[in-house]
Amino acid sequence: MKRIVSILLVAIVLLAMSLIPAYAIENMNPGEYIYEERFVEQHVINTSYGDPYMYDELYYHHVDENDPNSEIDWVLVYTWYLFEDMTFCTRIGNRIVYVGARHVPFITGYGVYDVKQDCFFDLAFDNTVKKYEDLEDVVNNKVRIGNLLGDIDLDERLTILDATTLQIGLVEGKYRDPYSEENNIADFDRDRKVTVMDATAIQMKLAGIEA
Repeated sequence: MKRIVSILLVAIVLLAMSLIPAYAIENMNPGEYIYEERFVEQHVINTSYGDPYMYDELYYHHVDENDPNSEIDWVLVYTWYLFEDMTFCTRIGNRIVYVGARHVPFITGYGVYDVKQDCFFDLAFDNTVKKYEDLEDVVNNKVRIGNLLGDIDLDERLTILDATTLQIGLVEGKYRDPYSEENNIADFDRDRKVTVMDATAIQMKLAGIEA
C-alpha cells in the first residue's frame, strides 16, 4: 500500500513539473505589442528559452491627443521580469501607485517608454512623472492604475465610509506597518503616518474644505 502511495506521489510531482513551465511561459509572454520587441532587446530577455516576463502597453500618448492618428511620443507600460517585487510606491495625482524597485534601466512595474529616446523610464522616480505631459491625467482618469488615495474600502470612490473605516482600523491597530499598501492608501495628508487626522482630512475634502 505504501509503495502504491509513493508511486502516485511521484507521478503527481512529475506531472506538476511538466505543466508548470508550459503554463508559466504561456502566461508570462502575453503577446506582441508595438514596442515589446524593444523591451525584450534592451533587457536581453531570451524568449527562446522562455525567460519569464510580462509586458503590457496600457496607454499610447500622441503628440496631438485630439488626433489618434498623430505620432506616438510616449507609452505607459507595465512589466514584470525575473520575479522582481513591487516594493516602491509613489503618489501620482490622487492615486497611490506601486511602481517597482527603482531600477535603472527600468525593469519592473509601471513605466514610460519614450519613443523618440527609445528608452524606458521607471515611474518610481519623480522626475519621470513630471517630465511627461498628461501622464498624471492618464493615470488618474484614463487608465487608473493603483489605488485612489483615501479609498479605504477600495470601491474607487472617496466617501464618508472611508473616513469611518479608517477610524475603526485605527482602534483595531490596523495601521502599524508604515510601508504597507493599506498605510499608503490611508495616509491622506501624506505625513508618513496614519492617524485620526487622515480621517478628518477625508471628511474635510468631502465637505469641500481646504486643509
